[in-house]
Amino acid sequence: MAASHLVRTKEIDELVVSDLFPDRAKALAKRLGSRKIRTAAMLGTGAGDLGKLVTGADLAINAAHVSLDLALMDACLDAGADYMDLSSLPSQQLPYDAKFRKAGLTALLGGGEDPGIANVLARQAADALDTVDSVRIRDGDTASSDATPLPVVWSPETFLAEVFTEGLYFENGRIVKVPPWSGREVYRFPEPVGPQPVYLMDHEEPETLGRFLGKGLRYADLKLAIDDGLHATLMMLHRLGILGEDPVAVDGGTVVPRKVLMKLLPRPTELIGRVKGAAMIVVEVSGTKGGGPVSHRLWTGMSHEDAARKHGATATGYLVGTGAAVFGIQFARGQIEVTGVIAAECLDPAESLRLLKEYDLNVVHETRTERALN
Repeated sequence: MAASHLVRTKEIDELVVSDLFPDRAKALAKRLGSRKIRTAAMLGTGAGDLGKLVTGADLAINAAHVSLDLALMDACLDAGADYMDLSSLPSQQLPYDAKFRKAGLTALLGGGEDPGIANVLARQAADALDTVDSVRIRDGDTASSDATPLPVVWSPETFLAEVFTEGLYFENGRIVKVPPWSGREVYRFPEPVGPQPVYLMDHEEPETLGRFLGKGLRYADLKLAIDDGLHATLMMLHRLGILGEDPVAVDGGTVVPRKVLMKLLPRPTELIGRVKGAAMIVVEVSGTKGGGPVSHRLWTGMSHEDAARKHGATATGYLVGTGAAVFGIQFARGQIEVTGVIAAECLDPAESLRLLKEYDLNVVHETRTERALN
């Protein structure tokens, strides 16, 4: 989705797409059908190999796996290119700040939906407050499909790793880690998502917001909606060992259970037009204004049916890809002037919000005098 938006942006002269699986890149280029787009072979995942791809570019975006982040950052420093990713490792990437500043370059961590759009919404609310006490991000999705009992509309590998990793939150200047599946509550998302069980996740936002947002931020977290049926399915797979990564002997050979599951699950792109429900990101920010308590609640989202009909995507894919495109366009237009390693809350939110609206993602913004919004 990001490539589809970017290739139609007049400030972008050329878009180079590369993938370890060349047929995927070629299929994307063929589908977009633009003279601006070309494919390039990815010969490896080290900084040297990636450097060959980045040379001559103004911006490199890692829309692949988080494991490429550090090597691509090194490649960008060598090539003199700005950097952006959709999924980050803040504790390992933030130490690059001095190198990027010295080079006069920018590395934007987390330029998708969450992180990305969520951080912009947090900054928009924080700018309207004198002090900020807490930021609570809630990611909701009600995807269902007749095509599969496990409709994972974003990277299945990332999703399964995420839900069985320790959750975390930011509190009083430090990151606190908790066991997987901690912090359960039933959160009332706006319709059409509605009430959903949510859990603390290991996400980038608490760490970057704690570093960059300021205004006395005391607490930040992100919770992901996982309904009870999906939770039961995931726990069953876990207990059976289907999510295991150690080889298992089968009929004289060996198989890795998780790889078998990944092979059986449909890819997110295969679910376009075959999934129902909606995806939504909600950000609640509480603090003070003029000495009194004020809370802001902002959200945006889309149904999977509308995303397929209007944009040829799932709602989740559209939110993530459009977030990436918005930040990429801001780079191309010279609207991101701060250098070093940053996150989306470091940007002026006005232009990001304008572009989101232009691309069919309207943000609803409620302001209330009480702290609790649900």
